[in-house]
Amino acid sequence: MKCSVERLIEALIGIELAQARKAAEDKAVQARKASYVVTLSRSYGSLGHQIGQALADRLGVRCCDRAILEGVAKRADLDDKLVKRLDENLEHVHSRPWKSLFKNKSYPKERYLHHLVKVVLNISKKGGVIVGRGAHLILGPGRALRIRIIGSRDVCARRVAERKQLNLKAARECVKKVNRRRADYLQQLYGKDINDCSNYDLVINTDRIDVDSAVELILHHMQQAGYDIPEKLLHAV
Repeated sequence: MKCSVERLIEALIGIELAQARKAAEDKAVQARKASYVVTLSRSYGSLGHQIGQALADRLGVRCCDRAILEGVAKRADLDDKLVKRLDENLEHVHSRPWKSLFKNKSYPKERYLHHLVKVVLNISKKGGVIVGRGAHLILGPGRALRIRIIGSRDVCARRVAERKQLNLKAARECVKKVNRRRADYLQQLYGKDINDCSNYDLVINTDRIDVDSAVELILHHMQQAGYDIPEKLLHAV
């Protein structure tokens, strides 16, 4: 029969080994999550934001949309509300009202892009679903899986009408306006067409599929692209 001291030593060794295994497993999980970098471009009313958040939740990473603006503001030492206004009105970068936001100080779009690139790159190092801002063009196919979520104007307009309590005509105009603004943003900042499918790895039309189905499509595509996706993540619970 082993004495109490021997049993105590064995117990302590067992605890140490279990803790070491747990630490190794946790480190492996974190490393896998850090490799999950997805950019998500979306047309207005296509369920893009909902899909991005659901995908991030499934993967256990951040969904970064507002965080990008806050990061740009912090790097540029600007108020995040101001950066949001610039972000939404980049096509007016050379106009007097745009410059007046900085009390007549120059703030060229190249400086905005510089901070934007730095923020997106920093987010990508930790893993995450990055929504909008042309992140797919910043990271490219080597650093991220690039997704585009679209829908027909009528289907997107019906969703917007329901969410914002608008009539269908007003919703259609809203969809058209927001999509044009997003397209202009990419054209002004990167000189690229937002609808150029060669800049994406997967394009999903959500007219006839829901959020969970879209997430599963993306996860399966990630797995085929070489990402380490555990089987339990591939299907909704």
